[in-house]
Amino acid sequence: MSQPWSSVRVAGLALDVPAQLVPLDEAAFEGSAAVLEGAGMRLTVDASPFADPLTRYGAKPGFEHWQEPVGSATADFVVFEEEGTRTVAVTIHGRATAVVHQPAGAPKDVALQILRSIRTDQIRTEQGETND
Repeated sequence: MSQPWSSVRVAGLALDVPAQLVPLDEAAFEGSAAVLEGAGMRLTVDASPFADPLTRYGAKPGFEHWQEPVGSATADFVVFEEEGTRTVAVTIHGRATAVVHQPAGAPKDVALQILRSIRTDQIRTEQGETND
């Protein structure tokens, strides 16, 4: 039986998450950032131009890096493990970074499904216009 999912919005981004992921408290959604926890996972979203570019983790155990389309942009994905925790993350450069922390032995398919579901509500062009 599949678990229910819901859509979450953070500063112009939307992404789908398992219903068990809930905000930690009222402060879990602040401006361009959000933190949700549940089902053995923690999701952090930073939807700002200054989000972590995920470039400093190459020496971490089990490090993997690849690119694939997310929404209308090419995104960088990274995976690594450290101290019993697997980190699965994606960055859309200059737009947002989302990170899922889960136990190292957990399957990463749910984490990847969350990250691949990112959609941009508005994309700013170089002229400052928005495309819906």
